[in-house]
Amino acid sequence: MAYEVFARKVVRTGTPAISINSLGRVGINQSATEILQKNGVEYILLLWDKDQLKVAIQQGLKTDKRAYRLSFGKKGGASFSAKTFFVHIKYNFSETRSFTTEWNPKEKMLEIKLSSDGQESKQPQRRKPGRPRKTEVDLL
Repeated sequence: MAYEVFARKVVRTGTPAISINSLGRVGINQSATEILQKNGVEYILLLWDKDQLKVAIQQGLKTDKRAYRLSFGKKGGASFSAKTFFVHIKYNFSETRSFTTEWNPKEKMLEIKLSSDGQESKQPQRRKPGRPRKTEVDLL
């Protein structure tokens, strides 16, 4: 019997990148997290450029009510939840997607170009009253 090499589904990369999962949570890879940490970023603001379909993650202040707090992982990387932001910009986060990022040193922000296939989608359907949420069903 001959062995086959398993092809990984997730590719690790040294390029700064983020992923947006189906729950609206943003994962920031280790390379991008290192950039944010070197610049002292703990709280972020989300910026949206509708014309260019770009999102930016910019340093925010703890006292700013619009700021998101980054959660840093023990093994590197960071994350935050931004479901309401993605609903607001009508981004289709029904499946996990990854995007490369670029650091803009002048503005001190990570810039992400969203693909048009994940943009301008219909808003997620609201659940019907009395119908359990998927997470509740999964726990049973």
